[in-house]
Amino acid sequence: MTIEEFEEPLPGNHVASVVRRVSGSIKVARNGATSLIGRVPRTMNATRAGAPATTSALQTLPDSTLRWLSATSVGLGAGLYLAGKRRLVIAAGVAPALVMGVAIALRPIKPVVPTEANS
Repeated sequence: MTIEEFEEPLPGNHVASVVRRVSGSIKVARNGATSLIGRVPRTMNATRAGAPATTSALQTLPDSTLRWLSATSVGLGAGLYLAGKRRLVIAAGVAPALVMGVAIALRPIKPVVPTEANS
């Protein structure tokens, strides 16, 4: 190692380096945000179009199966939370439970058919 490697960088050079890195990071973030915002309307339309079919398919399953799947999803979310994962990952783990809960709540109620003993 040489003595030059141990020397402190000049303040002006260090500041210029930091400014370049920060401005580059801002450009990357801006481009990513622009790309994401451009995709949001299409994503929302696709989600809105697929939601009724998904809900109908889930409503054909028995309540016990939906509850089991929901509990698994909540357990996954709890495990991700305890593992210290990011909120978005935890939300993705719990989201299926919310969808299944909605499917259970919106399931059409079957009318009670009177039997001969009741009439």
